[in-house]
Amino acid sequence: MKKWFSIFIILVCIGSIVAGNFHWKQKLAAKAEAAKEHKEAVMAKEQVEEKPEETAQTEQNDAKDTKTGETDITNYTKNLPKEIQDMFIEAQSAEKPLQLVIFGSDSTSQEKGAWPDLLTQQLTAAYGENIINTTTISLSDKTSLDVIRSKEYEKVSELKPDIVLFEPFTLKDNTGKIAMKNRFDSISKMVDAWKASNEGVSVLLQPANPVHKGINYPNQVEEIKEFAEEENITYLNHWEAWPETEDSKMLEYITEDSLPNDKGHQLWAQYLVDYFISN
Repeated sequence: MKKWFSIFIILVCIGSIVAGNFHWKQKLAAKAEAAKEHKEAVMAKEQVEEKPEETAQTEQNDAKDTKTGETDITNYTKNLPKEIQDMFIEAQSAEKPLQLVIFGSDSTSQEKGAWPDLLTQQLTAAYGENIINTTTISLSDKTSLDVIRSKEYEKVSELKPDIVLFEPFTLKDNTGKIAMKNRFDSISKMVDAWKASNEGVSVLLQPANPVHKGINYPNQVEEIKEFAEEENITYLNHWEAWPETEDSKMLEYITEDSLPNDKGHQLWAQYLVDYFISN
């Protein structure tokens, strides 16, 4: 009896040792798993915190050519006609800036803060002077017939522009009661002269600013738009950005002389900036 009791005690001791060893291993494994989970949680948190910075860097790199490190201007030129997009690419490749001439009446003012100045600032900021140069020529108190007779449009030809942003004296022609046929002829003569100086020139046609409660003027501008479409000239309808001509809000954007005020220049410029510099 005593012998069996001793054997029983020995077995109990062995069982306790085995059980204790098993429990200890389980405890170590649990600690290791907990440590692993904590490490993974920390790493995940760091990745989330770093993501905005990485995203910002990625966005900056998206505007860069991965081979040259130069700005990828195709990100900006998406709204432009294909031939002008190609001009920008060639200008960057050849390191020879495009010549953009802005030409029009006193609605196209050369003053600081006017829409041509605001547009020029944004073009330079986006593309740089090595890709595009801008010149503004404004002729005050001139109808399109006046410009043809004085041959002042040749000032544009002398610059041999690649692009002409042309405001064809629509408001002055309205007040001067110039017949639509004469207006069309004047536009054609000017465009032909510019193409003679540079066969590859691209002309972008746009109206002068709208006015409040114009009677014949809106219809005349619509005819200019139709003429541009028939002649395959790109037409920039910035009137879309202005209040309706019958709306009294129009008075907030023009002077007593029906020219753009500061607010009008900013609105006009923003339309063109959005066109020339795609977001």
